[in-house]
Amino acid sequence: YEFAKVELTKMRNGSNNNVMEGGDDSTTTTQDEIAIPMLSGAFAATTAWGVGYPFDLIKTRIQAGKSVGIVSTARDIVKESKDGRACYGLYRGFGLKLLRSIPASAIGFLTYETAAKALSSRG
Repeated sequence: YEFAKVELTKMRNGSNNNVMEGGDDSTTTTQDEIAIPMLSGAFAATTAWGVGYPFDLIKTRIQAGKSVGIVSTARDIVKESKDGRACYGLYRGFGLKLLRSIPASAIGFLTYETAAKALSSRG
């Protein structure tokens, strides 16, 4: 999250040098205060689930009682996939997970940043 936030802020500050005369910078700042945490949260969710989704799928299968053991569960998932392709089997349902987690993380990080800013301004 912090990496994406810093990089987006750098990109935005770099483009601020090219602001046209007479532009309304306060609107841009307000939009940035919303867009940067939301985009950073979306990036964080995608990265976290991209790395952790196969492990979550294996854990869920074990908890559901469909398989016993990590290796045998992973093997079963690969066998169930198309043509035995490991990536297809281990990431089946990943799109649905992202449909839920991206908006949730974007809103969550925006809420956090807004609350932190409000509380810090109280001094």
